[in-house]
Amino acid sequence: MNKFKSNLLFVALIPSLMVFAYNSYAAPDKDRKVNQNKLLPLEEIRAFSEVYYYVKSTYVEEVDDKLLINAAIKGMVSSLDNHSRYLDSSAFSNFSADNNGEYAGIGLSFNDHEKGIQIDMVVKNGPADRQKLKKGMVVSKINGINIKQISAEDAYKLLHGKVNSKVALTVINPEKLSQQEGKEYKLVREIVQLPSITSSLLPSKTGYLAISQFTKKSPVEFVNAISEMSRVQPIEKLIIDLRNNPGGVLESAIEISDLFIDSGTLLTSSGRIDDANEVFEASSLAPYIDLNVVVMINENSASSSEILAAALQDHKKATILGDVSYGKGSIQSIIFLRRESGLKITTAKYFSPKGNKIQDVGIKPDIRFKTAGLENKKASELLNDLELLQAFELFSDNKE
Repeated sequence: MNKFKSNLLFVALIPSLMVFAYNSYAAPDKDRKVNQNKLLPLEEIRAFSEVYYYVKSTYVEEVDDKLLINAAIKGMVSSLDNHSRYLDSSAFSNFSADNNGEYAGIGLSFNDHEKGIQIDMVVKNGPADRQKLKKGMVVSKINGINIKQISAEDAYKLLHGKVNSKVALTVINPEKLSQQEGKEYKLVREIVQLPSITSSLLPSKTGYLAISQFTKKSPVEFVNAISEMSRVQPIEKLIIDLRNNPGGVLESAIEISDLFIDSGTLLTSSGRIDDANEVFEASSLAPYIDLNVVVMINENSASSSEILAAALQDHKKATILGDVSYGKGSIQSIIFLRRESGLKITTAKYFSPKGNKIQDVGIKPDIRFKTAGLENKKASELLNDLELLQAFELFSDNKE
């Protein structure tokens, strides 16, 4: 009876606590353009407190208060859009590691999926890559645990562990999603380095750079890759491969575009708060302004990939080859919260230098992929990739 009364008292206080928290901690700064006069919806808060009470008092098993509150927070934030999310201490640590370019695990990133979690990226030469796991595959179980309802953040907790420890994934191929059974893969965890850029020399003074994602280290990696190739032979033409690049650190994409553009706008952003309204301008250095550039994109090129492609396209510094890109034209800010947690929340939408919308539209290529009839006659196995071969042959003097 005492526990019942304490639960009832706590639930009764929830509306007052939420109003107090809203006024004390969530009030916007005076310079932010947020309507401070809008009252909280008290009926909905009462409904929340009722649901909370009945879950606590009638659910078949006792439920921890912290778990319920965290679940409510996650649900509130994830309902905003597909990109906003609450990051508990573990998820926040993993998110920071991804942006910094190093973490311990099996070399995968995920998105939520109705049948589990869907592989969004496979780190080259990582444990998952060596087991031939591919983007688009759906993981239905981790160590035999059904994860149909699990979030991407919770999946991180199951996938990460001590170096050399093992984890088992049950994986369903995209074309067999109607089937319940999948194939089990056993992987060994290791420290996964996340080099964001791979490079290779192609014939006819052509360099090739593939950016798998944008990390804080990407601009330095980009410059170093061109320098290393230039030591072997002068680079006059450059192919930047952004296919299947999901994005990453926005500032890195801006820094790389600045290497090719000597003046003008690189990106504009617009949002409800003053900090979200920015114009990013070129610095005038542009060490690679004279390179002849082709940028490759596809339907999985998103976010920061689209920022780089749009900047080079609008300034006529590159020919864009491929398919219409994903169309993620929003910016997520990271807000540091108590207890080493964080909030990743959409705070702005961004636009190309010419003011073109990217959200839900994408970047339209100048030239579409058209590989029919192409044949690699060069002494480069890399050009067996016919889309890359098409990019290579867009440089007129590279054709047979």
